Amino acid sequence: MLSSKFNLFWIALLITVVSCRKEAFDAYYGRPDWLASPIYQQLDSMGDFKKYLSCIELSGYKNTLGTAGSWTVFAPTDQAFDQFMKENGISDVAKIDAKLAEKIVRSSMIYDGERLEKLNDYFSAKGWQQGFAFRRRSVYYDFVESETMMNGKVRKFVSTNRGADKTYISTENNNKHITYFFEGFMSQRGLGKEDYYAFYPSSTYSGLNVGPANIVNDRSNMVAENGYIHVVDKVLFPEKSIDQYLTGNANYSTFKSILDFFATYNYSADITRKNEVLTGERDSVFIKGYTGIGLALNNENYAKEDPNDAQTNNFSITAPNNQAINDYAKRVLLKYYPSGTTLKDLFYTNPTVLTEFINSHLYNAQVWPSQFSQAQNFVGELPKITTANVKETKLLSNGAFYGTDACQQANVFHSVYGNVLLDPKYSFMRRALERMSMNLTLKIPTIRYMLILVSDQKLYEMGFDYDAYNTSDPIRFNGGNGTPEMREVLMAHIIPLGNDPLPDLSGKGILESYAGEYVKFNQMKMSSSGTLNGPTETQQIRIDSISIGNNLSGPLNGVAVYLNGGLSSSNTNIGFFLKNIGADQASSPFNSFYKYLIASTLYSVTDGVVKGIELGLNYTMLIPNNEAIASAVANNDLPTATAPTAQADIDKVTRFIQYHIARNSFAIDGKKTGYFQSLCKDIDGNAQSLQVVLNQVNRLQLKDNKNRVIETDVPQSNQLGQRVMVHLINGYLNHGL
Repeated sequence: MLSSKFNLFWIALLITVVSCRKEAFDAYYGRPDWLASPIYQQLDSMGDFKKYLSCIELSGYKNTLGTAGSWTVFAPTDQAFDQFMKENGISDVAKIDAKLAEKIVRSSMIYDGERLEKLNDYFSAKGWQQGFAFRRRSVYYDFVESETMMNGKVRKFVSTNRGADKTYISTENNNKHITYFFEGFMSQRGLGKEDYYAFYPSSTYSGLNVGPANIVNDRSNMVAENGYIHVVDKVLFPEKSIDQYLTGNANYSTFKSILDFFATYNYSADITRKNEVLTGERDSVFIKGYTGIGLALNNENYAKEDPNDAQTNNFSITAPNNQAINDYAKRVLLKYYPSGTTLKDLFYTNPTVLTEFINSHLYNAQVWPSQFSQAQNFVGELPKITTANVKETKLLSNGAFYGTDACQQANVFHSVYGNVLLDPKYSFMRRALERMSMNLTLKIPTIRYMLILVSDQKLYEMGFDYDAYNTSDPIRFNGGNGTPEMREVLMAHIIPLGNDPLPDLSGKGILESYAGEYVKFNQMKMSSSGTLNGPTETQQIRIDSISIGNNLSGPLNGVAVYLNGGLSSSNTNIGFFLKNIGADQASSPFNSFYKYLIASTLYSVTDGVVKGIELGLNYTMLIPNNEAIASAVANNDLPTATAPTAQADIDKVTRFIQYHIARNSFAIDGKKTGYFQSLCKDIDGNAQSLQVVLNQVNRLQLKDNKNRVIETDVPQSNQLGQRVMVHLINGYLNHGL
């Protein structure tokens, strides 16, 4: 009996102790009385979210929103649901299936619970950056989509979650984003209600908008255990991506068909298996991406240079309608192709044209309607189209969409380079220009050029060929590597114009090429040092036509000249060149100087090279006429003998010749003046200079170290040697040493 009482005592004591400890545990670890209930429970208690709660339950998100976590929820009221169902022909909430409910619920949720005032802050890898964000990643993403191919078969795919030519990341989803319009963010950037109404003409701008909805001001920032609730007056629904919108809109089918040329489909075993587990379907699933253009318009993640950079920016596009593209293709893109050529044919023969076309319509930034005219596209150009051309404006899940009735007139197509790029007869020249990056400045509208076009056939006749399979150098010249020779040829065909007027090629003149060599024109014919060194019948090459652009087509940064052949640089060294122009003849005004030159220590008899004149550089040789040489001898500035033996006289001849060779080239063309270094140096190694004091189209004056002014003999000047411009002067230059 005593033992039983003793046991009952210890049992009662143990129960008391355990009970006390449980109370202490609950007091420390239990749910605090002050903690707000989770999102689901709060919405349930409010009474006007029954339809939204029904969707939460149907979509399987009751547990997610009813327990721990961190979410921001834009919760639509029953009144908002009534409007949504009416607009979509849904008679009763019971008609909403699980798939639709999931879209609604997941589109209303964004990751991390945030108060409204924090949503404009950018959560970057470096920390919070205040006032930079206007978008957030929602919980919703599309998974496997279907499309019908040209052969009638259905293809399954998922959209890439990275940019064009970037690798798909299998561990990430391609979540769509929600855009919001808060007054503070808008006003700081000069944006206003007109920007909002352009995207959402049927909504009301309050400065507290999320997509087409208003946030109910006195029902926001409601704290929940697992985040924040902001009540909205419209149901948020996932917008299509730009790629999806183009796919479903027949007005832009031509533009979409061009985009499709650059689409890539890569089989994914991992996604195929995942789709089979989720759906039971065993179809192969591909990853759809893009290559060769600036943006992947199905990517929802913006650049992803920072994990959350889509919070601060967006893509944009101006998409021309079918008629606009058909007109532009006929007028520009297919201008040089035979009738019946299609854009598909163009893609397979010259895809660069369509790459440039597409990129000119892409913007790697959010383009706001009120700032449309200041936006730079993917290639750095301002819009040529105006807001009057914009017929449709939408804000899609990954970018701003502007449907237009005109195409962007890309600079490249309306530059001198455009004539090469667009005309298939000049594809070899195009490839060579691109390979050497010489096409880049030719596309810039503010830099003016005369581009002389040489057809593929003429380049073949010059000894060039193109072998795409030769990886070391696909440009071939007479069987060997041909890039150096082609570079020389191309540079002779590019004439910088600066601010000069377009040359009248029906007249007569001289032009400086890209590399500093000069070419001549005379009554619609052209010549260079190389052609003038050849047979008489090919010394001057006929100009077939000239292309000057207008607002519809053609170059706007200069003139394109179609030549019936190619210009080249001479391979004849200067000594032999002088002989070729008759300097070895006693009757030549160059003869006296020539005799001193070929007898000097500067001259190589075997190859005609003059020491100091280096290959690849430009020079001007100023040759005193015979009378001037006689005057120099009389003044003891030259010895009497052309081949003296005394060292002092040898040095005198050397310095005399060197002072008449200037570094860099200048023609009698009314352009270059100023000081030019000569090859002559003093005892300390200082180069001696001469000065061009007057340069007109028919007159050139020089000044030497003695301040003497010497005139040139214009008819005997502007002679084109191998990177050497030769002028005859009516006196000699005195270096004064």
